[in-house]
Amino acid sequence: MDSFFIGITLPPTLAQDIEAWRRRFRAPRTAPHITLIPPFEWSHGFDKLAALVQSVTAHRQPFLIRGEGIGSFGRAVLFVNVEPSSELAVYQSELAQTLAEFGVPPESRPYHPHITLATRLTPAVFHQYRTELAGYNPRYEFPFPGASIFQLMPEGQGKRWQIVHQVSSMK
Repeated sequence: MDSFFIGITLPPTLAQDIEAWRRRFRAPRTAPHITLIPPFEWSHGFDKLAALVQSVTAHRQPFLIRGEGIGSFGRAVLFVNVEPSSELAVYQSELAQTLAEFGVPPESRPYHPHITLATRLTPAVFHQYRTELAGYNPRYEFPFPGASIFQLMPEGQGKRWQIVHQVSSMK
């Protein structure tokens, strides 16, 4: 079985800004993104997965993705906030329901869109990074570009999440 997750990639300028912070905080080397469906195992073939994501995404009416400021999950994760718009929530829910029909278990926690800056932090490192972010208040808005399928791929002696397919929304 292969491991995948589904996300929304960021416009180049925002992605570069976020990636600079991610490198500074030694976050995993995955393209900056907003997760829609967290990592899952898939045994139905890549073409089926791509077709399902396409079916949910293709006719989506345009909407904006917005966010501002920094947030955290406890003292373990720092992130850039993403506004939980109704359009984004409905899209994520429809995607989750479609994949659930093929055995992808739905997330047990409520959907909380965000852009991860640092993860797996100790309280001391969390405080240090939070202090470094004191003057950083990102504010952004961009049109929903569609979804990206990430796959866990071999790289060197380990593995890394890589974008293997992008599905555009109706524009």
